[in-house]
Amino acid sequence: MTWEKYKALCDRPDYWSRWMLEVCAELLHDHHAEQLAAALRATLTEQPLQQPADFRGPAAVDMFQIQLSPQQRATVLSLVQQAVAAGWRNAATATRGLGGFVEAWQEYVGYAETD
Repeated sequence: MTWEKYKALCDRPDYWSRWMLEVCAELLHDHHAEQLAAALRATLTEQPLQQPADFRGPAAVDMFQIQLSPQQRATVLSLVQQAVAAGWRNAATATRGLGGFVEAWQEYVGYAETD
């Protein structure tokens, strides 16, 4: 995998880091949306995006393609918005909160898969 192709895929709204998927799965679990949490956790059992040969980084930055229906996407966005409004945090987001999560889900909600 070339860096150019890797960066292009990572910039797509349907590719998410392991870290963001884990945080979202915990948030969904805490908001009693266990089926959606399970769908995100299932994504983490897949092979991550192949990295360029000279890539150096922790497992937290592994990238995975998520495939949720438009309804699932909208539901997650709504729950993330509610969590942000309520000040939801976990150990991974204790210092920065959920900065960027709403925007990322908004992008994914509006993303039309073309592949």
